[in-house]
Amino acid sequence: MISVRQALEISLQQTTRLPNETIPLLESRGRILAEDVASDVDMPPFPRSTMDGYAIRSEDVRHTPARLQVVGTIPAGTYPNFSLRAMQAAKIMTGAPLPPGADAVQMVEKTRPLEEGAGVAILESVAAGHNVSPMGSETRRGDIVLPAGTFITPGVMGLLASVGKNLVSVFCAPSVGILSTGDELVDVTAQPALGQIRNSNSFTLYAQVQQAGGIPTLLGIANDTKESLHAGIDEGLQFDLFLATGGVSMGDLDLVEDVFAEFHLEVFFDKIAMKPGKPVVMARSPRGGLVLGLPGNPVSATTVFEVLVRPVMRKMMGFPVYQNQMVLATLTEPFANRSGRENYAAAVTWYEEKRFMVRPLKSKGSGDVVTYAKSNSYLICPLERTELSPTEEVVVMLRPDFFYG
Repeated sequence: MISVRQALEISLQQTTRLPNETIPLLESRGRILAEDVASDVDMPPFPRSTMDGYAIRSEDVRHTPARLQVVGTIPAGTYPNFSLRAMQAAKIMTGAPLPPGADAVQMVEKTRPLEEGAGVAILESVAAGHNVSPMGSETRRGDIVLPAGTFITPGVMGLLASVGKNLVSVFCAPSVGILSTGDELVDVTAQPALGQIRNSNSFTLYAQVQQAGGIPTLLGIANDTKESLHAGIDEGLQFDLFLATGGVSMGDLDLVEDVFAEFHLEVFFDKIAMKPGKPVVMARSPRGGLVLGLPGNPVSATTVFEVLVRPVMRKMMGFPVYQNQMVLATLTEPFANRSGRENYAAAVTWYEEKRFMVRPLKSKGSGDVVTYAKSNSYLICPLERTELSPTEEVVVMLRPDFFYG
């Protein structure tokens, strides 16, 4: 049995980044850039007004109020066909280019129209460059504006559009096959008989894979027979990553590892000092794909996903950071850990008065999906600790759920 840290290190060592592909900009959100992106234009491409007001020559308004002749109007999207001379101004809109001769903009609130005709009084003096974004002040043509490895957010999409990147090179999203195993499982549409439960693991893992940016495929339920498992695993090994839940413990019907051996998988570990989630198989197929055999208990399976599978997927997709965010939080009530393993307890974490707070949830075991669904994080109790006390500062792993609550 290896530690959680060792399991994560081995899993990441065995993970390789996927190749890149070119996709439309509109489909790129949530992906990772596989290329450096340079600007094809100066930004802004001209001296640009940052205010509605009047384009002026700063030397003309050293003494105020200054009476200037208004010689034109410049809306955004047009380029002026005139220049400013001494004691002249032009009405200008936010984002519009300054006319030649102008070197500043005074906001409209600090001006007053002249009663006698086409003129304006500038009520306060301004220095050259006031309320103006100089040409190329944001970036110059040819400058790298987004390096490879950048996570594509809505803001990044806007920048990509600004530099003309309608097609974007990104690292591929992993295809992930999901197989649930066990005679006790029935489909979500079925009414369970005595001794049966609905297959929830497939739906939880499908959502987690999708949330992590992968492309999930449900492979159904395999019964606890070698024939059924062989068929399901054979299909699962076609994917970049194959997740199988159940059948990896020590029971008489835990046959998944036996069938893995029939496919000549290279197994790297099969037990982790982790609660929940002790029986976990990590392997590689001769076909090249990674395989993770997860526990059948629902909370165990979804917890192992967050601790091991999500980092593996993130490395595949080119992310620079693999794990969920870890924070220090103040514990609100006592917590006991008698497992002798590193404990990942479902918890609720929130931010209050400039610090994180965490409350572990009372769980009835690794099958308690009702309690788990109320959580947004894990309280991590080291294996050498048996008790944690209220007000103690503890390590918490924030799941993506934390940011959506």
